[in-house]
Amino acid sequence: MDNCFANGRQLCRWRITLAVIIDVILYMIVGIPVLFLFLRGTPVERGFLCDDPTLSLPYRPETVSTSVLIIAGLSVSIGVVLLVELLNAAERKCHRPFQAADELGFCVRGYGVFLVGFQLQQLIVEFVKNQLGSLRPNFLDVCQPQFNRSLCPGYINEYTCTENEYGADELRDSRQSFPSGHASFSMYIAVYFSFYIQRRLHVSFSRIVKLLLQFGLIFLSLICGLGRIHENKHHPADVIVGYAVGLSTAILVFELVGDKLLTPFKHSGLLPLHSTNDLQNCCSCGVTTTTIDEPETPAPLIPNEYLSCISNGNGNVNIHTCIRKLNDKPNVKGHMSTPIAQSQQAVDD
Repeated sequence: MDNCFANGRQLCRWRITLAVIIDVILYMIVGIPVLFLFLRGTPVERGFLCDDPTLSLPYRPETVSTSVLIIAGLSVSIGVVLLVELLNAAERKCHRPFQAADELGFCVRGYGVFLVGFQLQQLIVEFVKNQLGSLRPNFLDVCQPQFNRSLCPGYINEYTCTENEYGADELRDSRQSFPSGHASFSMYIAVYFSFYIQRRLHVSFSRIVKLLLQFGLIFLSLICGLGRIHENKHHPADVIVGYAVGLSTAILVFELVGDKLLTPFKHSGLLPLHSTNDLQNCCSCGVTTTTIDEPETPAPLIPNEYLSCISNGNGNVNIHTCIRKLNDKPNVKGHMSTPIAQSQQAVDD
């Protein structure tokens, strides 16, 4: 028996290890192309309309760079997970004991799914950016192209960007406008963790804490996307499509994978947090109360057939028949708690 149990545990560990190795390999398969496209991707060189007003906006330094956005986004996501679990722990003290291993497993699985979805949406964004080569609103200011002015007005396909203070990296970036990576990533975080909060956060001391956290995430995403328009980094259509990419990726990833991994009742056997029938109030664990069992209904002292009177056809009770049936049971003894009816005393007399 012990050998069977040990073999089962060993097999389970091998399965977990194999699953982790496969997930890491798949993560790298997706992550390496994303990293290559982000660092070394070469966007398609597209032409432009001469004196296009949508490409003639001045260059402005960005407030939130891509690296800062990734660091801030990961920090916010970790903070949301920790805050949700701390609120759950505070609520759980009055409902059921804290099971650290299970709760930590939910956090790790949920955040692992989030990272996979982040890579997927980033792969879509970087691939489309390099394939389309859409020009940013500040392209003419960054590129300062040299071309045949006699072709104006018209479409300029042959031109050369002059060397300027912005450098080659900024020039490459000026051809990666569509869609907005900032809008996509920020919306992905906002929507995914809004679902995460809805699924994992269960508190009874506040009715609006979920709404405020979810609204705060969406509001930060809107600020991030609109800021890119204000800084002349994106056209409005770039931000809208970026929001759509982040929104759709978050919904697909959470509904297909994340929701199943964050449901405790199917995987760990935990009780629902608000099931009042089975949960123990741990806030009053130190109080000992005496349990008083409700008394059972005693069996009738006299059989029902001797207490049921025979009714005649008119619906009247035949009292003499009742008395005769009672007299036929001389062994029936009275009980201390059963009063003797006055009608029975009169008959005995």
